[in-house]
Amino acid sequence: MSGRVIDFGTGEPIENVRIYVRDGFTGSGPILDNDDIGDNEALTYTDKNGEFDVSIKAENNPVLYPSKSSEYWNYNDGELVQSGEIYTRGEDNENIEIILKGKAYLNFRAESLGEQADSIKWLAYLEYPSLFFRQQSHGKSFNREMTFAYGNSYYTYDFSYKRNGAWTSILDSIYIPLGETRGDTIYY
Repeated sequence: MSGRVIDFGTGEPIENVRIYVRDGFTGSGPILDNDDIGDNEALTYTDKNGEFDVSIKAENNPVLYPSKSSEYWNYNDGELVQSGEIYTRGEDNENIEIILKGKAYLNFRAESLGEQADSIKWLAYLEYPSLFFRQQSHGKSFNREMTFAYGNSYYTYDFSYKRNGAWTSILDSIYIPLGETRGDTIYY
């Protein structure tokens, strides 16, 4: 297996990504802890160009686990595949492109300039238009702290408030660099 690991937000190569390959299992499903798993494994790291080359003698379908846990979220986080990618035994898998999403966080706050309490809706998107998070509240302020985001990318959100029976919506975004916590406050 050979390929390249890049950053989701920038498209730039990522150096020193751990590429662990384990002899997989005979099936094609996501359950990796069963009796059909082979014993062989291989380990390498990406070079300064994000490239890797690794070989394994697999009895079953090998599974490639890319990781750089201190800076990046688990690969395929939230998908059925458990942080790995399954390949067919016996094939040369070349020019594999692996995309890792960097860790970042967002502290979002909204504060009413008036004294009245409002109905508030906050919708957050990571890969617009896929909905990531939704929250509703009632009051003069709104706080959402340490919401995870993808680093080196824009974090889009839709903030709406209801005042005097009418809804007003603010659609905006904030760029969050890799590994940072960004705060954004809207005064309405």
